[in-house]
Amino acid sequence: MKNASTVLALVGLAVLLPPVIADACGPEFEPEPRFQVSDNPDRPFDRFAAGRLGVIRRTYDPAYLAYAWRTMMGIPTTADEQKHLVAGWNEAESRYGYGADAEWASQQWIVARKEVAPSLEPRELIFMGEQNYARYSRIHGDAFLHAASTARTLAREWKQRPALLNEWVGNQDRVFSEGCAPAEPEPGFVETLTPREQARRKAERDYQSAAMLLYCGQFDAAAQAFQDIAGAADSPYRVLAAYLVARTRLREALFKLSVEDGAPPNVDAATAEALFPRAEEAIQKVLADPKLREVHGPARRLLSIVREHLSPETWRCELFSRVLEKGTGSALQAELGGLRMAWDPEGNTVTCPGLKPRAAELLEWLQLMSIPPNGDDGAPMGPGPAKAFETSVARWKKTAHPPWLVLALLSARADAPEVPALLADAAKVPVDAPAGMTLAWRSVQLLRERGQLAEARARLDAIPLTLVRDQASTDNLLREERLHLAKSWDEALRNAAQLVVDEGALPHQDWNAQTPETVAMGLSPQRARYLESHVPTRRMREWVALPGVSPALRRQLSWAVFARAAVVGDDATLKAQAATLAETEPKARAELLAIVGRPTLEERLFDARLLLMGLPVVSARLQPGRDRLADVSPQLDMTEDLSWYRNGWCVPGTENLQDPPGTPGPLPVASPEEQADAASEWKALNAAGSSVAFFSRVALDWAKAHPDDPRSPIALFRAVRSSKRGCGQNTPEAKKAFSWLHKRYGKTEWARRTPYVY
Repeated sequence: MKNASTVLALVGLAVLLPPVIADACGPEFEPEPRFQVSDNPDRPFDRFAAGRLGVIRRTYDPAYLAYAWRTMMGIPTTADEQKHLVAGWNEAESRYGYGADAEWASQQWIVARKEVAPSLEPRELIFMGEQNYARYSRIHGDAFLHAASTARTLAREWKQRPALLNEWVGNQDRVFSEGCAPAEPEPGFVETLTPREQARRKAERDYQSAAMLLYCGQFDAAAQAFQDIAGAADSPYRVLAAYLVARTRLREALFKLSVEDGAPPNVDAATAEALFPRAEEAIQKVLADPKLREVHGPARRLLSIVREHLSPETWRCELFSRVLEKGTGSALQAELGGLRMAWDPEGNTVTCPGLKPRAAELLEWLQLMSIPPNGDDGAPMGPGPAKAFETSVARWKKTAHPPWLVLALLSARADAPEVPALLADAAKVPVDAPAGMTLAWRSVQLLRERGQLAEARARLDAIPLTLVRDQASTDNLLREERLHLAKSWDEALRNAAQLVVDEGALPHQDWNAQTPETVAMGLSPQRARYLESHVPTRRMREWVALPGVSPALRRQLSWAVFARAAVVGDDATLKAQAATLAETEPKARAELLAIVGRPTLEERLFDARLLLMGLPVVSARLQPGRDRLADVSPQLDMTEDLSWYRNGWCVPGTENLQDPPGTPGPLPVASPEEQADAASEWKALNAAGSSVAFFSRVALDWAKAHPDDPRSPIALFRAVRSSKRGCGQNTPEAKKAFSWLHKRYGKTEWARRTPYVY
């Protein structure tokens, strides 16, 4: 196990020296889409930073919960603070973690460099360095952006001096590669410049020299170089250089620590530890100078790293006060990111005695709002929902602070006697207030659970659609309520699909849209299972026809309805959906129309099932996530079975056949007959099993009943082939189909093409 200093070194390196994460080898799958966020708000984060919090989740990381607290309590956040918050959150939540912005920022530098010095051959950018066996990002994104901005400024200022500009660009290339000193100019070059040009050249060259020393690990020389710049009254970098003295000292301290077990430190441990107080002294010098206010925010970010190393528990508690301060610039993002809850072995939160009242209130709210860690048996530890509810109700009555009302509703049981009064209080909060959306959504949910459906619908209808068109996660929660409060099948089905929250900032349509949705849609596992078990096939067909379904989801659902009808034996839906698909799927048109033209139900069902056997891309189950059939390309090969992908369909485990606790019951719009049909079809779908087992039984039964039908060996062949990459290989059903194929049709092409069972 790493010792404490090693762990803290890694914490520091994550902030100052962000690593690049390497992907493992293997198939490159798209990440599974999300329909609800759990740890962080929806992207883009600009809305959350600006106070549009949407529905606040108790699973958010402490940084987002604390920011929500600030916002609900009316603590203002400046535009500068919001800018840094958004940048930091984007970095923290990016796929590759810290350092992901450097690649993007470097592209901005490359573009600017090409603009100002198109004839100058570029040098390779060296993003990564290595220290004590650890790789790190040696160049931060802000350095590339600063260089790009400076390049354009100098291009205007030195428009008549291309040689001077090229010298600067060449030296900047050395900064971003492995140069440790600027290139020497040609003899007599400096003398050709005007005094003003010489002064600006010297300022730029001094700054580039200091940066090279920093990146080359010559920390004492770099610190002195930055200090000299800070003391030069005529340097445009004097303020930034004062901050970079502190940054240099902190990087030096972090570099001296061993970051891997067995990796030798550059100096002895005592000397390495002594470097952190020296770094803090340099930081405090910056913070004490009012003339350096513009870099106070970044300096406070450095202080967070030092204090986390030197006194982690003291700093953990101090942060609860610091994150409530106003106007701290980029420091707010860093200090929010440093917030963490501490738990003792029994799962109780570790408190911070001596906090000022407002900070103590924030800590208590976070303790009750945050989901505690699990015990060894998987059961939640720490204060349970009963304590969270009891405490939050008491605090709300005493303080009238909105965060307590939010927590009270989020932790309330629908049958609690305090709920009516809480709902009345929540109704007084405007829905566009920071806490408003959370209170409105949870009020609808509680009213529905209490059986007050009319009141729930009225509260839901009062939420303006304009407030959620750019917040997919919140919209999905409201669509869930509309689904279960719908007065008609049309309304219910319009809310059946969910919006993907990972598809960027594109606005989506409202639930009543009359045109196809332009953003990605899909189904979570929970939603897919609920719809499968509560919506009859004929109603699913109505769902596919609704205008607001996205094209990709429509294609997926269209085939799922056809396949489901074929499996459960819904003849009317089968014929209607086959005719519809024939208009949109030209490659399968002939087979689909042939199904419609078959004279008997038996033949229609067999032909439909035979077609499905040849289309591994189709599933009779509602597939959650990003399915391979959610593809609108007319060139999609529906006959191809693929390794590592779904082919046909699987069947859920027996534990998934019953509704999980807390699942809403049947849809109110479903008649008793429709509820019975849905239950019967759900039972038949599960009894059919996986596609491999189902196809094998169908093919074998048909071949035994119709031994001379030329389709019999084809069906057996397709059933056996489906087991190659289908759900469940070497199944008893596939073995029986294989045996019958070779026993009765051994001399056919289909038997020769099937030498073994998979």
